[in-house]
Parts: sequence; C-alpha cells; structure tokens
Amino acid sequence: MAADYKEMADVIERFVNGTSAPWEWDDYFLGRNHEDPFLRAMQKRALRVWLEFPSATERERISAEGVNALRAMVRELRERRPHH
Repeated sequence: MAADYKEMADVIERFVNGTSAPWEWDDYFLGRNHEDPFLRAMQKRALRVWLEFPSATERERISAEGVNALRAMVRELRERRPHH
C-alpha cells in the first residue's frame, strides 16, 4: 500500500479509536491537497461524515453510523492500491 493511503487510513483509525491528537484530524483533512484522485475523494468523504452522521449528544463527535462509515473507509484505503 502506498504511504499516503496508509497514512490516511491511520489518521482515520486513530480518530475512531480516540487516540488521535486534538489537532490531527484538522491538520490532515483540512491542511492537505492530495494529488491522487482517490485520496481527494476520500478526503471529501471524511469531511462530510460530520454533516451526514451528526451525533445526538455533545459527548460524541459523530454518530455510531458515522464511526462505521469511517471504519469502512479505513478498510477501503487499506485494500486499495494506488494507480500510477
């Protein structure tokens, strides 16, 4: 797997597991421009999770469905091979 695919999967996974640094999500998803079209699409999907799966409580950042969507993205990133 290309390093960029692994890195994005790792960032999402740390967020889902609650082990990411407070700034990591924003730095990664708001502060990067990916050249790879698939990574750009995944970046947009990750950012939409907040809108598509809002939490019903203030304790959680996103709903359980949102967590599942992010986990599915991690699997997809780990399974996909970049096209060169």
